[in-house]
Amino acid sequence: MSQRIGSAATAFTRTWHHVDVANDPRSLGRLAASIAITLQGKHKPTFSPNRDHGDYVVVTNCSHMKVSGNKLTDKTYWSHTTRPGSLKLVPMERMVENKGFGWVLQKAVRGMIPKNKLRLARLDRLKVFNGDDHPYKENLIAFADEMNEVREKIEQLEKKEVEMASLREAYLKQN
Repeated sequence: MSQRIGSAATAFTRTWHHVDVANDPRSLGRLAASIAITLQGKHKPTFSPNRDHGDYVVVTNCSHMKVSGNKLTDKTYWSHTTRPGSLKLVPMERMVENKGFGWVLQKAVRGMIPKNKLRLARLDRLKVFNGDDHPYKENLIAFADEMNEVREKIEQLEKKEVEMASLREAYLKQN
């Protein structure tokens, strides 16, 4: 990453990212890993482990989550009250029926974020919805499926800057 951008105000602002699980080919673990990186701010040039520069992430259509292998039947979630005989094992299939894939994704992301004082603040910036509707539509600026359009616009702006620079040089040579 560029060091020039590192101290800019844009590096410190929190942007809102949108992940549509229905259009995303990644499975549960890979999706959770990229969300955890965004929540921690590791994708920014200003990343520091003791500061919280992470962004907001809105995940929609969690009911279309892809799970690899036999995880639905084999993976179990456990809870224990520290009393003998109180271990509860619940398979992922029943957990999805009870709480939905959104809860499973939150649990996966929660396990990937470091266990420190910043953990709850980072997890609060994760917004998960099983459907397509959510109240954060006005906040979203970064869509994963529009990255090609953004790159094209950046290239057009860079071309215009080069043209303007050449025009400035020509104007200065005339005067």
